[in-house]
Amino acid sequence: MSSSARRSHGAPARRDDGMTLIEVVVALGLFLVIAGAVLSLLGSAIRLAKEDRYRMVATSLATRELEITRDAFTARTGGPTSITTNQVVNPNPLPGGAADRPLVVDDVPYTVTRTAQWAQVGSTAASTCDDGSTAELAFLRVRVEVTWPGLGERPPVSTDTVMTPPKGTYAQNTGHIGVRLLDAEGEPLVGTSVSVAGPSGTTSGVTAADGCAVFAFLPEGSYVISAALAGHITRDGTTSKTITVLPGQLVRTVLEYALASRLVVTYQTTAGHEPKGATEFPVTLANSALVPSGTTVRRGAVDSSGTQTVDSLWPYPAGYEVWAGACTDSDPYQNDQARELVAAAPGATSTVTLPLAAVQVTLSGSGRGNKDVTATRADDAGCPGGASIALGKTNASGVLKTSLPYGRWKLSANGRSSERTFDWAGSYPAAVTLS
Repeated sequence: MSSSARRSHGAPARRDDGMTLIEVVVALGLFLVIAGAVLSLLGSAIRLAKEDRYRMVATSLATRELEITRDAFTARTGGPTSITTNQVVNPNPLPGGAADRPLVVDDVPYTVTRTAQWAQVGSTAASTCDDGSTAELAFLRVRVEVTWPGLGERPPVSTDTVMTPPKGTYAQNTGHIGVRLLDAEGEPLVGTSVSVAGPSGTTSGVTAADGCAVFAFLPEGSYVISAALAGHITRDGTTSKTITVLPGQLVRTVLEYALASRLVVTYQTTAGHEPKGATEFPVTLANSALVPSGTTVRRGAVDSSGTQTVDSLWPYPAGYEVWAGACTDSDPYQNDQARELVAAAPGATSTVTLPLAAVQVTLSGSGRGNKDVTATRADDAGCPGGASIALGKTNASGVLKTSLPYGRWKLSANGRSSERTFDWAGSYPAAVTLS
């Protein structure tokens, strides 16, 4: 049998040694998957190792801060009074570092935040601002937190302790203030400088994570509390609050702050009768949140352009109803006429135009020029009266053209007066002669 026949009818020929292209691609893909998994595991291990090192250093810095605080607390000179209470950041630098700057270890900047607040006997509250008001303060609650760049969503390293001074360290005739600062949404204002000024001078502190700052062991008396928040006001339009400290008591208070809103009023009246230069001109602002009546009256000067600025308004989301005058009968919209609310956005300025009753005041007789004209609100239903507006001076002919809020007014000049009612549906300008 020929060799060709043997190849045709005998055992099959062996395949060429090696791998096909498909097998090479599959093997390479498996290798890449396995290598990627291995590299991912190595990366995670490296990250965890770095994170563990960061946390070990942070724990060491937190322990260091507590030990420094404890040493100062128990020192014979200074003792507990040497501890800066409330929140402080990086108070104790490492050798070669600077206070208030991050503590750098192996080129990593760590931020150490210490919160120290006095608490009452048997206190279980998370914050001194949540304690009662009659028990004496007895121990210092200290919390240290350490953060660093890249911490992400993981919690910072933190440690807590309490420190108790020797009995009789503080005089029994002192009291305490616990103040919590909140924003317009009721969220705590964290890391905000707040001060109290009173018989012992001025003391400052920084609010903790819950917006609380505690001022302990103050002589009894009246104290003014204010926060270092430029352009911010409290709900009553002021920037501070006054409270009284009594011996052995913790006085708690809450101050809400928001960026103030501003209102510029332009008056609508007969041309030439704008109340330019008038002072103590009243503007009523209404909002149901205003306590207790739902309204507040602001008085100010009308400038030479005929506009009046009302500053330091709380930015209520609903805005305000606004009218000229201090009484409800001064409101020309009281008979269910349509009126838009005036916006009051934080830090913004709004404008509104308010109608007035135009009046021409004529002073008769001799010596009638350059005389002061005053309008005094007369007693009326729902209005006690008594408040006055300085409208300006008469000209050489004894005439003053100006305008007033609606209602009943007593106009006076040079010892002469006349009482008139200016109704919002009346005819204007109204002529008033003082003789």
